[in-house]
Amino acid sequence: MVDEGKVPVESMFGGEIAAEDSVLAGMSTVEENLKDQFFSSLEQRDATAVVSDVVREALLQVIGREQMTSVVQDIQQKATSLQEARELAPPQIAELPQRIFLGSIGATVTVPFNYQWTWSAGTGSPSIATSADRTTGRMSFSLFGNFSNSSSVSAAVALGIYFRPMVTNGILRLFANPGFTYRWSTFCAFCSAHSDGWLGLYAGRYNLSGGFDGDVVNQQISLWNDNSWWSGAGAQTGSNTAFPLFAQMNVDSSHWYALWVWCGGGVSACGFGSPFWGSNAGASMSVTLPSMTWELF
Repeated sequence: MVDEGKVPVESMFGGEIAAEDSVLAGMSTVEENLKDQFFSSLEQRDATAVVSDVVREALLQVIGREQMTSVVQDIQQKATSLQEARELAPPQIAELPQRIFLGSIGATVTVPFNYQWTWSAGTGSPSIATSADRTTGRMSFSLFGNFSNSSSVSAAVALGIYFRPMVTNGILRLFANPGFTYRWSTFCAFCSAHSDGWLGLYAGRYNLSGGFDGDVVNQQISLWNDNSWWSGAGAQTGSNTAFPLFAQMNVDSSHWYALWVWCGGGVSACGFGSPFWGSNAGASMSVTLPSMTWELF
């Protein structure tokens, strides 16, 4: 008799589950794309800084550099206290039973998932922490700028499952309802600070020899995106116990697929190397993924 709480949905996957090494090799293409996006955003921020630095110098001449020292020290203290308490507790959400359903063909897949993945890129020695655990369904990232100098960082984490359709061609629908908590911040005085965070679905397609053949879903839903220069947005928090994610794609039995829930974010700031201006930014997110559901038509 099958345990009602753990139906063997692996029999619906259309073959033996692909090794994690093959999946992560394909994700190297995703990492290169994310890295290109990261350095492209750096170029845009550097171009903006050229203009904002001129404005800052003009304002400092009017206000007086000595007047700004205490202001910058106060902002730096607030940013430091936030970084010291940066760990986020994972959200508490209801567990769902693993199941198979008919009509169309579909399954709800619970932990342990098949794959886990983390990625990050940074300049200027920012603080970076990433984790993804397929056995618990939890993943997180925590990013903070360097307090001493200018820095930038971007990161992403993901949990995934294997899928290969049992029919020649079909339409696959993918659902997930992860819970999350997040905290982000921008603190600045006459220097820019940026923070962003997102959550979504990703589906990579592989040929039967294991070669990566592109993505069929690349979803990044923005949860926050702030660019500040004058004083910053301070510290902000948010949470959701069941954030609905959905994607639809064409699939075929000549390929297999890695289906992911992923999240990520980035920060960029000047640091507090000067007593007259400075900035810092943070982005932290903790996600609990109880299950992923697919439905094949």
